[in-house]
Amino acid sequence: MEGYGSCFHPQARITFVGKGGVSQSDGLTDFLHGQKLSHAQSPVPMTEVPTDMKITADGRVAQAAVRWKLTKGTEVVTGTDYFTLIQTESGWRIMSLVFYND
Repeated sequence: MEGYGSCFHPQARITFVGKGGVSQSDGLTDFLHGQKLSHAQSPVPMTEVPTDMKITADGRVAQAAVRWKLTKGTEVVTGTDYFTLIQTESGWRIMSLVFYND
């Protein structure tokens, strides 16, 4: 999870969009903590893999839409992540992530 966290800008916002457009937004620290807890408390390993990706970019901003599949034992969940990245002095960093489960 540490490697994933380093991909984000320190001021990043992460928003989960539920059914009907209800959303919950977190800062980076809270989001990463929730992700770590989910993996630690899962009775079986969870594996997420991308299944499709579309990226557009210019010199300062990039956007990526990533379809994914999360496998947790016999349970499979799919969804989409929408990333907005900015070019910083230390490289590309995720500034926002909006995601949902199907």
